[in-house]
Amino acid sequence: MKIKILYFAHVRDITKKEYEIIDINSGNMDEIKKIIFNKYPEIKYENNLLIAVNDEYYNNQKIKENDAIAFFPPVSGG
Repeated sequence: MKIKILYFAHVRDITKKEYEIIDINSGNMDEIKKIIFNKYPEIKYENNLLIAVNDEYYNNQKIKENDAIAFFPPVSGG
């Protein structure tokens, strides 16, 4: 199944991409993270990396075909 991976802020600097489409075997976030971390090992060591699915923070929901997964560092305000 195909899903869209979005990268923001410093994570985008690491990947040098705004997004990419990946093909996964299951709707398991562990599989997605394994693919991304193998492709971009630096991301694995980002402190407090946040993940969202379709504009909502990831909360152990099942990933479905055509979902958009976003990886981004913590957001600070002021």
